[in-house]
Amino acid sequence: MVKGLNRILQGFKNYYSLSLIGQKWLGKIDWYVLERLNLFWNKKRNVRKKHGRIKDLMKKITYTLVKVGS
Repeated sequence: MVKGLNRILQGFKNYYSLSLIGQKWLGKIDWYVLERLNLFWNKKRNVRKKHGRIKDLMKKITYTLVKVGS
């Protein structure tokens, strides 16, 4: 799943990093992707708090997911 997501995120990064306004939005896209992955992860693991344990997810995907905003 992360491989396919990385392709899409890399394309976004290449296309929108050319403009200054695009760079502003890329950071927001990073946060949105992280939130959605966290919701998916917690639902899959039957975690009670929908938005909890985001730090655990960040530790697991830090080196595998492409950062668009930086």
